[in-house]
Amino acid sequence: MKKRKMTRHSQIIIGILTVILAIYLATALFFWKSMNPYHSMRAQAITIAKKKTDLKTPEAFDIATTDTTTYSIVGIDKDNKEIGVLIPKKAGTITVVNLNEGVSPSTLATKNTKSVVLALYKNKPAWEVNNSNGFKVYDFKSGKVLID
Repeated sequence: MKKRKMTRHSQIIIGILTVILAIYLATALFFWKSMNPYHSMRAQAITIAKKKTDLKTPEAFDIATTDTTTYSIVGIDKDNKEIGVLIPKKAGTITVVNLNEGVSPSTLATKNTKSVVLALYKNKPAWEVNNSNGFKVYDFKSGKVLID
């Protein structure tokens, strides 16, 4: 029986497909590894919040940096009220706020707003608003601008 050799054309196509697959796998692995610390911090923060507060169902997680870095979790507590849990990155006390007692984040948002995140500023709850033209920090209760 005669062995069939691969044509040069077939070898080139297989080589190109192999290179494309290798690049795709390397890129996917890179992005997966780069997101791993974020997902790990998110899981740890939610676990701490559930243990130390009345948080029952977490709905949002963010990392806010004003004068300190804070892990912010918004969710529903055991009484079905919307709360925010603020966990300082470095040692500190966990702050729990009832979101109904402060300014609504929707009132701080404009058409250029990318995100509104619950944060700590000088150890007090605040809203960190990221716009396409910059970043502002507002007092949680009054809505007064703290950082412009």
